[in-house]
Amino acid sequence: MDRPDVRMVTAKHESNAAFMAMGYALATGRPGVIYTTAGPGITNAMTGIACAYYEGVPVVHIAGEVARSAFGRGALQESSPESFDAVGMMRRFTKASVLISRAGQAATLVRKTIETALGGRPGPVFISMPLDVASTQCAPQPVRGTTAASVDIPAAACAHAMELLERAERPLILAGAGARGARSKRALRALAEHIGAPVCVTPKGKGVFPEDHSSYIGVLGFGGHDSVIQYLERGVDVLLVIGSSLNDFSTNSWTPLLRATHAFLQIDIDAAQLGKNYPIDVGLLGPADVILSQMLDHRGRSSRCARPLNVSLLRQPVAQAPSGRLTTTDVVLALNDLCPDDAIHTADMGEHLAIALHYLSVGERGEFFASLGFGSMGSGIVSAIGYQLGAPERRTYALCGDGGMLMNGSEVATAVQWELPTTFLVVNDSRLNMVWHGMRDLYGRSPSFDTQEIDFAAWARSMGADAEIVRTRSELCSALRIVPQRRPRVLDLRIDPDVRLTGSQRNVALRQFAAKGSDA
Repeated sequence: MDRPDVRMVTAKHESNAAFMAMGYALATGRPGVIYTTAGPGITNAMTGIACAYYEGVPVVHIAGEVARSAFGRGALQESSPESFDAVGMMRRFTKASVLISRAGQAATLVRKTIETALGGRPGPVFISMPLDVASTQCAPQPVRGTTAASVDIPAAACAHAMELLERAERPLILAGAGARGARSKRALRALAEHIGAPVCVTPKGKGVFPEDHSSYIGVLGFGGHDSVIQYLERGVDVLLVIGSSLNDFSTNSWTPLLRATHAFLQIDIDAAQLGKNYPIDVGLLGPADVILSQMLDHRGRSSRCARPLNVSLLRQPVAQAPSGRLTTTDVVLALNDLCPDDAIHTADMGEHLAIALHYLSVGERGEFFASLGFGSMGSGIVSAIGYQLGAPERRTYALCGDGGMLMNGSEVATAVQWELPTTFLVVNDSRLNMVWHGMRDLYGRSPSFDTQEIDFAAWARSMGADAEIVRTRSELCSALRIVPQRRPRVLDLRIDPDVRLTGSQRNVALRQFAAKGSDA
């Protein structure tokens, strides 16, 4: 390559390449870039690109294409506009999807798509590169300068929103993933402390507010905390929602408890989210960090931080397995005790996700990510590798199930190749546990969804990783005290599959949708 400073990381599957690029982008703030072949390379990557779209993460997908002279002739892997039209398909879940038809426009078109990926609400872009265009030599384009989108937020609106919050008797702040980023987190904390408001987060927003802060009252929605519900049940006069679409997963199926008695305030960079699921009284359009900073510029002289919250974070009592076996809650509590305070945690889809959302404690220096916008299995496993590539000085922990590891765990070999000290914690219950429990919750019975017992430790060692089977709490603590050195560690956690978090709001939502469907 002409740019030896650019790292080319070979993923084992195209969708995993997108998950990895997503983790890298979240760690660095710069776009992750993936290259695939045409045809199946594009369709394989679609799930990962869709996840990036729903998470608002900048990823640039550059794909090969057959030569323009072969368009419409049925060439191998053709995905041109005269075939299955990859550009048209990708347009549905990217911010821009383009075909480079002339070599001379390549540099400027790539520059434009990258700017599009980063501008406004970030997201993925797709570039199709025909073989004959990619093979053409052309003179460099001496483009200089950059463009930037301006943000025009009326000062009067920010002042009005701040005044409503300062005068509120029972305010509440609900923060979503749109409050990610260091500047947004700092501004959110400053606002909460100034007005003395309790703060809850959506499942996607976990980690945007320090969970050891006295104002934090928990997660609303899937994996959530009764402390949030208790506060809502006593009434909220002014509610501020920051960076959340307020979907079923984050609102207990659109609970009416979120309807504020005096004013509903919403901040979002995407105008389509303002008022989409709840009527609003004040909508502020723009980046969370900019709007929160401008609101703070209009704060009054007196702080309301002395306001009694009358609520504190409530977690469910820790259930022990009747069998005496290790539980997923044991695993998460051990992570709280033994991980560094700046650790990066990712969680994949499964029963373990609800437990992580509920019991994992993420402090001011820590980060948490679960790809809940699209909810793809495997995303939490591979995005951890991307995080580790983007933040090599920090420890990264990926909590996943055995089902997700069977789908996407081949990327452990990628972590070995790049000497990444990521720790993978495999909740191994030999069952697709969320599906099994979900079927039983909804219908009273379920097919087995069992799998044979997999020795993930032996499997990981075959790829060059350090690995061990963990069956007890003491073995778990000993394993977590080992700091990985230049290679990943895989902990095969043999847990009791029947000890779970109670009150799955996901099934509440499914029952509601099923009932509506039967009435239609």
